[in-house]
Amino acid sequence: MQILKNDILKIEINEHGAELSSVFGIKSQREYLWQGDKQFWSRRSPVLFPVVGKYKGLKSVYGGKEYSLPQHGFARDCDFTLIQQTDNSAVFELTENADTLKNYPFKFRLVCSFELTDNKIRVKWTVTNTNDREMYFSIGAHPAFNCEKGKTVLSMNKENLEYSVLNADGLYLPEKYPIESSFVLTDDIFDRDALIIENSGVTSVQLLNDGKAFVTVNFTAPLFGIWSPVRKNAPFVCIEPWYGRADAADFDCDLTKREWGNKLLAGETFEKEYEIVINE
Repeated sequence: MQILKNDILKIEINEHGAELSSVFGIKSQREYLWQGDKQFWSRRSPVLFPVVGKYKGLKSVYGGKEYSLPQHGFARDCDFTLIQQTDNSAVFELTENADTLKNYPFKFRLVCSFELTDNKIRVKWTVTNTNDREMYFSIGAHPAFNCEKGKTVLSMNKENLEYSVLNADGLYLPEKYPIESSFVLTDDIFDRDALIIENSGVTSVQLLNDGKAFVTVNFTAPLFGIWSPVRKNAPFVCIEPWYGRADAADFDCDLTKREWGNKLLAGETFEKEYEIVINE
């Protein structure tokens, strides 16, 4: 476990999954990040790679062969290597191995970096294609923040928004439904699993109590999810910037055609980041 600390925040990052595991306010003595109670959800802030959401039937087809991956891929369950640390940053690396190549037909280098500056946590992903051919992948964030349902307001920085949902198999449905830019979090909002918001121009999502933001997630991702376990009264919500999403229910499983998927030529690099701001 790697620890970064200043006068405002203390954060912890687990080498297993390169997962942000704690965001603790020094002044308030408050834990802002969900702590993984298994009765609700055992994770805290996993990185989703090389797939966001589910492949249809948990399989993809590439080069005439069939490959299988679990929901959200394998990176969250892998041990990363710490390759750099300073007083305010830590950098972790994951590369392919014999097990990943059985289920995902590409070599890769995934670097996850964390930087703590004042009350801000900057999370950056760098994906490098180390193959001699084009590589296809998705990547996303899944941080969970402690909140009180019925009292916490979620607010987005755009109006006239729409969302989509998933079917019972966790696959994307194209129907769109209107959603307010600000609303009180309640369990029934997630009756159909995650809310998926695409092409909206939203770049900032806040959690507020009594009109004051205590968590802000800033990003430039083209889509994002909002999620909490269905009907469990779970005391947290996930705000998830994504570069990819679950397959559509009518998708043909061709990996090269996944909506919102990313591709890199041999030797190319993909870099994206998001930011968590804590207001003590």
